Amino acid sequence: MASDPVSNVYSPVEDPQSQRMKELAEWIVAEHNKNEGTHLKFIRIWKCEVQIVNGVNHRFTLTAKDENDYEAAYMAVVLEQQWKHLKELVYFKKLFLAE
Repeated sequence: MASDPVSNVYSPVEDPQSQRMKELAEWIVAEHNKNEGTHLKFIRIWKCEVQIVNGVNHRFTLTAKDENDYEAAYMAVVLEQQWKHLKELVYFKKLFLAE
C-alpha cells in the first residue's frame, strides 16, 4: 500500500522562505492552474515540511489569490525525484479554517 502523502510523518523545512521553496511553491500553483484551468496567484508560504519517500514529498501550507483577489489558504504536496528530473503535484486542496 502506498504511503499517504498528506497525513504521514513530515519534518519541518529549515528555511521555508528560501528561494528554492518559493520557486517550488510558485511551480505548485502554476501546475494546479494548468491542470484545473484556474487562475490562482501564489502569495506566500506559511509552512513547509518534507517527507522522505522514493524521493521527497514537500508539503506546503500556502496562500494564493484567485481572479477576484480573494486570498485563501491551500495545502499542497509535490513529489520531487531530482535524479529523474521529476516534479509531480500529488495533492492540492483549499483549506477551510475555523474562525
